[in-house]
Amino acid sequence: MPTRIDTLTDVPEDRFQELIQDFREIDNADIVTAFRDENGRFTVESTIFDRTPGSTIVLNGTMSFFGGPDDNGVRPDEGLALFDPADVAANPDLFLSVQPPGTTGLARRLNPDAAYIACRWDYSLTPKSFLKRKANTVKVSNPANNKSIMVRPVDWGPNVVTGRVADLSPGVTDALGLDTDDACKVEIPTPVDAQLPPVGRGVAVGVNVAAIDATIFPPGMTRKLVVMTTSNNITYWVVNQIGMQDGGQSLLRKSGNQPAEILLSDSTVFPIKASAKIPAEVAAELNKAFPKLVASDGPAGNPPQPGDDINDKMFRTAKKFVGHDTSDVPGTDGGNLACAWAVNEVTRLALGKPISRDGDGNGLSTIGIFDALNAHHTKLNSANGAVPGAIIIAPTEGSNHGHVGIVGENREVFSNKSVPGEFAQNFTIKTFTDRYVGKGLDVFFYLLNRNQF
Repeated sequence: MPTRIDTLTDVPEDRFQELIQDFREIDNADIVTAFRDENGRFTVESTIFDRTPGSTIVLNGTMSFFGGPDDNGVRPDEGLALFDPADVAANPDLFLSVQPPGTTGLARRLNPDAAYIACRWDYSLTPKSFLKRKANTVKVSNPANNKSIMVRPVDWGPNVVTGRVADLSPGVTDALGLDTDDACKVEIPTPVDAQLPPVGRGVAVGVNVAAIDATIFPPGMTRKLVVMTTSNNITYWVVNQIGMQDGGQSLLRKSGNQPAEILLSDSTVFPIKASAKIPAEVAAELNKAFPKLVASDGPAGNPPQPGDDINDKMFRTAKKFVGHDTSDVPGTDGGNLACAWAVNEVTRLALGKPISRDGDGNGLSTIGIFDALNAHHTKLNSANGAVPGAIIIAPTEGSNHGHVGIVGENREVFSNKSVPGEFAQNFTIKTFTDRYVGKGLDVFFYLLNRNQF
């Protein structure tokens, strides 16, 4: 039997326990994972592994289409996960001979008549180098008419919130008679040396993550489950907790009869790294909910020059940034978790680069900013030295989610406001300190060092 991934869409959270029980009893599933979709319901994937070298992964679910000059669903500069501009000449079967006008990214340069596909590849089973080989094509079928076609992998996707398992080229959808949200079957070959997860004891049943969260997190916060996965009789889940001013994200684990424990907490815990408590296969499942990050829009500010007052530049940029909508920042739950991103963006606009980074973009982690501040910038002994432009930060600890902002000229604080997602003057130093010290957190102040920019 091939490795099989079955997908159910439009599932409410209160059905998880029932579905997981069914997947365990009927399918003997190795892993069950649920991702929140665009409508606040969930897509649930059940995975059964075949551990035969060179086996096939079978995905069953719905599809859509993407790519080419007319696909306005991708940005003009959007790239592809599996191909770089240097790969174009060697792959004339995939790309148009010239870049479409007004675009720079490879997603728009794809030939819509070509046969290509995007899936949420598990790179531990099918590495990028394997997927790029012309010989390693993927079979896509329309179960309604039994038509099939061989296609080439080009990108990672679609986003889990869509509930779909594949994005196909317009040429493939035409050949198979498929339309958006029709069912399809995808068969993916794996290399003979693929490292499949070890055999586990099956999924955990009877775990009510909503009830557990209600006993752990502070009242007065809106809870939103992002992703949950269970394997080897252990359940892991990521949940957002959102208040009017701030919010945070936590990864929790429930094993057997042991109490649930918080493994990670921050403004965002993604991407999740494997560790002694988080097996690699679990991290891979949870990271399917990690959105594709994009570089910050607009040019960066100029690096500080000798004689520049960098604190004043930070303050004036923060003041100008007030009202900025953060609801479209990837990975921040519509701006609810954008406090670190916003402070990094003000710093990028003021001084040329953010305090902390995630890849090519601003860092999304409050703890990431705190670590960078500790390592490279000047910690103040008290709030007395917090001149306009200084950073004020309360690092997250356990279920207590912290916050980060920028001090103003009248001891106000500028930071991202969760509801709605926008940058605002929403605290003073006193109200910021009272709020987070009252939650049991420490509050620190830092001055940025010009030699770091």
